[in-house]
Amino acid sequence: MKNMTGKWKQCKAENLEVLLKKMGVGKLHREIISKVIPSLEIYQDGDHFIIRTVTKFRDVELNFTVGECFIDTTLSGENRKAVARWEHGGQRLVVTEFDDKDGKQQTQRELASENELLVTLLYRGVTAKRYFTRVKQH
Repeated sequence: MKNMTGKWKQCKAENLEVLLKKMGVGKLHREIISKVIPSLEIYQDGDHFIIRTVTKFRDVELNFTVGECFIDTTLSGENRKAVARWEHGGQRLVVTEFDDKDGKQQTQRELASENELLVTLLYRGVTAKRYFTRVKQH
């Protein structure tokens, strides 16, 4: 299992606005989310995670343990039941969010290298990717 602890800054995003549209997010809100460059602060202790997404507009914090149900906040700002699991022998952390009307959405986080984090968002056949680089600590 790789440790994702650290501060991360988004350097690139692909297909995010298309995914948000599929999720039913309004045009203005989609444009704002697509233009905001988030930072992630990840604290990992074994299977326990605290993930803070920090932007100019709002911060969202997830506090969960792999294998246990928790409440996640989607890109559209909705709270949903979720559960996290490891895939690929502990190389990829997958969070699946469940909603009674929409089914499910997945967020996959994996270290592409020691300094590169790939976040893949999957919703109803649409995939978006966010690429992050580790922020060097002084």
